[in-house]
Amino acid sequence: MADINIHAYSLFSIPISLRNSGSDKVIAVGTGFFYSKNEKLYFITNWHNVTGINPITKEPLSSHGSQPHQIMMPVLVKDEFIDWDYVEFDLYKDESNCEPDWMVHPIHGEKIDVVVIEFDSVLDNRIIPVNECKWDLDYPLEISDDIFVLGYPKGLSVAGHLPIWKKASVASEPQVHYNGLPCFLIDTASREGMSGAPVIYKRTGVHFKKQAGKVDVKSTIFGVLWNFVGIYSGRIHGTTELDAQLGIVWKKEVIDEIIEGNTYDVLSSQFKKY
Repeated sequence: MADINIHAYSLFSIPISLRNSGSDKVIAVGTGFFYSKNEKLYFITNWHNVTGINPITKEPLSSHGSQPHQIMMPVLVKDEFIDWDYVEFDLYKDESNCEPDWMVHPIHGEKIDVVVIEFDSVLDNRIIPVNECKWDLDYPLEISDDIFVLGYPKGLSVAGHLPIWKKASVASEPQVHYNGLPCFLIDTASREGMSGAPVIYKRTGVHFKKQAGKVDVKSTIFGVLWNFVGIYSGRIHGTTELDAQLGIVWKKEVIDEIIEGNTYDVLSSQFKKY
C-alpha cells in the first residue's frame, strides 16, 4: 500500500460538536484549533459557537434556541496515524451553567467573536498548536492574497476528521480594521460548520520584504510562503445569501490579547433565557 502524504497544516483544525448537558444530541457544529503560550495550551473557537447566540443581534442562532453546554471533539492519536480519540469538556465552571469557562477580549468582549479556553495539558503530545509551526512572518498579508479557511463546511470532512481547505481571497485591506475592530474581509462562499477555523495564506512566486514602505530588492526570495493570519467567524448576511459572499476573519493578534487579558465571560440574563 502506498504511503499517504497529509499536509501538516491539515492537522491544525478540529471539528467540534456542541451539545446540551447530559445529552448526546448535537445542536450545532463548528471548528476550532489549539494555540500555545507561556507553556500553557489553549483551545480557540468563536463566541457564537459556545453560546449559540449572534454576537451582534444577541438573538439565538438556531430555531430551537438551545444553548450548548459541552463540546465534543476528535483528537488525532499521533502514534497510530489517522486514528482518533474523542474528548469532551464542559463550557461552564459549575453545573448551574452560570460561569463560562472561556475568556473573551478584555476590551471588546463578544464583539470580537473569538474565545479562548485554557485546556488540560494532558493533550500536549496529541495535538499541534497552530503557532508552533514555522511561518513566514517577515511577509505580512496583503490585499488580494490567496488564503484558505481550514474548516468543516456543513460538517464535511475527509478521512474521518481532516478539514476541507476552502479557498478565498483577501477582500479588504488587512492592515486596516473593518468596522473599527481587528478583523478583515475575505471573498469566499463559506458555509455553516467553518466558524472558528484557522485561516492561513499561501503566496507563490517572487517575494520582497519592504523597509519604510520601499521594496528591499536584496531580500528577494522565490517559492511558496505560508502564514497563519487569523480566525474565521462566518459570513456577512444580507437579505439573501447571495447579497455579499464575504466572510469575517479576526486577526491572529486577538488571541494573545485575550490570553493576556485573562477576562472570563459573564453572560447576561438576556442570554441565559435561551
